[in-house]
Amino acid sequence: MEAKKIGASDYLALGLYAFAGFGLEVVLSMLLPSILGVESSEYTLIHHCIHWGLTCILWGSMALLLIRLSRKKYAFDLMKLNEAPDSKGWLLAALISVIAIAATTIVWGGFKPVEEYKGIVRFIAQNIYYLFEAALILLTIAFGQKFGETLFKRGGLPYGGFFLALTWGLIHILLQGGPTGAYAFFMSLLYGTIYILLKKNIRYSYVMIAVVFIL
Repeated sequence: MEAKKIGASDYLALGLYAFAGFGLEVVLSMLLPSILGVESSEYTLIHHCIHWGLTCILWGSMALLLIRLSRKKYAFDLMKLNEAPDSKGWLLAALISVIAIAATTIVWGGFKPVEEYKGIVRFIAQNIYYLFEAALILLTIAFGQKFGETLFKRGGLPYGGFFLALTWGLIHILLQGGPTGAYAFFMSLLYGTIYILLKKNIRYSYVMIAVVFIL
């Protein structure tokens, strides 16, 4: 029996699965108030920590599932360490990161970690949550990049950034309005560019994207 040929649609599906992972938090947000017996608008610190902790479990499970599925079924090993970025790549990625952090600072009206700080426990729990969100962001980029390269037979362009912008970025427009959505769309393109500049090296890309996302 002839093996099924792996094509662009397979990587598109993986990218959409990664994007769908964000929706797990939406489902949790709908169910958790009934389970906890308190409206989300009245959450205390412990309620927020429960929400973030459960979301991390859901997102982490989805990320591990997709990494394993990608490797076993589609021979796309995300964890394989690609070549190290050259000095030019690092420099440009650092420049893009500075631009991204500057944009976040403007949107937040101050340095984001400072503006968000409401106690050390909340700060730590929320940033752990951000680390898991950054993992799904990177997976969406990586699968979107593979989809674009397979479809158009041309590398070097941030297909993953465009894919993230049209999924994660677009949903922000629909759920949180134009300004927030435009910011998410713009940041998606920057994240995708960082991934390309760092030679699609998943480890380096994750660290830089996570740092930028948190800051």
